[in-house]
Amino acid sequence: MTEDESKKVRVELDHEQKVIRLGCFFYDLKGVLIAEATEEDKKKYYCDRFMTYPIVDDDWAVREDDCLKDGIAALTIGKKGDTIPLIKLSEVLDLNVDERSGDYSDILIDVERHGITVSNRQEDNPQEELPETITLEIDRMKNPDTFRVYSEWKGYYIPHRYCHVGKDGKLYDGTEVKENETKGPYSSMVYQLANDVKGLSWFFNNQRLKVRCLAARSYDESETEADRCIPDDWHQAVKTLEDDVNSEIQRMRDEYPDDYYRSKRPIV
Repeated sequence: MTEDESKKVRVELDHEQKVIRLGCFFYDLKGVLIAEATEEDKKKYYCDRFMTYPIVDDDWAVREDDCLKDGIAALTIGKKGDTIPLIKLSEVLDLNVDERSGDYSDILIDVERHGITVSNRQEDNPQEELPETITLEIDRMKNPDTFRVYSEWKGYYIPHRYCHVGKDGKLYDGTEVKENETKGPYSSMVYQLANDVKGLSWFFNNQRLKVRCLAARSYDESETEADRCIPDDWHQAVKTLEDDVNSEIQRMRDEYPDDYYRSKRPIV
């Protein structure tokens, strides 16, 4: 530990090889810088007298990211050599939907680049793999043209998304109709969901992954899966979402049939 009382700053090195998340990216934690907080710091980070900043990667950069308001402990993913369940990345995957820092697979690659293995095993039963059918639950919002799509907790995780029915009757990202949203694939909800599954298929070497769409669960414990079929009065684009996403996944696989083999991730 080094200390400079005149500046009320001290540096503590970390030798545990921890990996932390800042925004949508991951970093090797080298240590922390602890400094007396200014009034601006206290408002920005909700801290008391002192503020702790991470020192990361080989350039020993001191970071002042907004996400530090939750504290460094909350941003620690694990240590080099750890194996973590996929669900542990749910927060950063949800954030990536808002910030669009990269594809789903980019997040997974970045984690393993820092020495942490991401597992597709059940969190509470590591001997069992996650089911190959990914169940997407759909909520209709107060605006009947707007929906929320998310995955069941115990399967392959698909980030939460909100979507709306566009002027052409298709589903698009966000809750409001936008100009030019029909141009390019990235605003299409079908494309985004299919791209997530494609990334998971490549990363975990499983080309059998597909989706199933159900209406969101209610609090009725007697409710069966049949009771959760997409209601007839919902938009056609929602009723066909399962088939549309699975067809798009297959189209992506057919378009670049050799890509899976050429850039195949080693089995772990």
